[in-house]
Amino acid sequence: MSRPKRIRETTGKEYRSDRELVSIYQTNMDRLLKARKPHMKLKYDAICNAAANELWEKYFKLRMKMKFQLIKVCRRNNLIMPEIIEEYDSESWIKFIEQMDGIRLHDVAHIPNWSVYIRLWGYWRSMNRDILKKWFDWKKFTTPIIPVSKDSEQNEGLSNMDVEIAKRYSQLDDEVQLSINQEIFRDSLDQLTESITTKQKRLLIMKMHGAKNREIMTKLKMDNKTYKENINILKIALKSIIEQIASKKGLKLSYDDLLTSFGG
Repeated sequence: MSRPKRIRETTGKEYRSDRELVSIYQTNMDRLLKARKPHMKLKYDAICNAAANELWEKYFKLRMKMKFQLIKVCRRNNLIMPEIIEEYDSESWIKFIEQMDGIRLHDVAHIPNWSVYIRLWGYWRSMNRDILKKWFDWKKFTTPIIPVSKDSEQNEGLSNMDVEIAKRYSQLDDEVQLSINQEIFRDSLDQLTESITTKQKRLLIMKMHGAKNREIMTKLKMDNKTYKENINILKIALKSIIEQIASKKGLKLSYDDLLTSFGG
């Protein structure tokens, strides 16, 4: 049985794919920038806005989730910032358009069912952190230092506020982050295998399946020096690919970060 089509509640029309909407947006944005006649500028601008707003609507639930996470951290740390909450959608829209402008569709052409979810999540997560950091920096430089007793909740809350924020955010979306890291790692391995020799592929597969170093060297007829050289080549290449793929998704992620997230 085929998967039921998703229908837009506001129009009753079928959702278009993220890839299609980004392509429409970027193509018509290029035309808008090159157009000279006012009526053509209006035409391309309307098409861009329609595509962007449709994609924006698709990720309403993700946006609300990120907003509620920010509110939760604010409440936990007694941060009063109503203007930020009121303007959250405006700030989110700016980041949304930034990630739309930065997408390179040819880089993700090989990914079936590609979406902006991971990229958008990364942009909005970074935005939330920036909002909290700005508030804390402002609070730190505008709040007078008043001696208080050890038993005072104010003392504990103020002195540990930055630690609490960092700790709180490290606990948010752990499952999502792990899923993203796993996807990046799989994509990186796929890209790596396209650029290495047949023997290096066999080495990589055996290593991933837990084969011992001596067993690999025996089966591939490698001495210790050659084995270590090939391992080093694969590791350097994988590190570079991981950072490149993560960057395209709007994330700053290293090989060591991945190992840590996987418990390695």
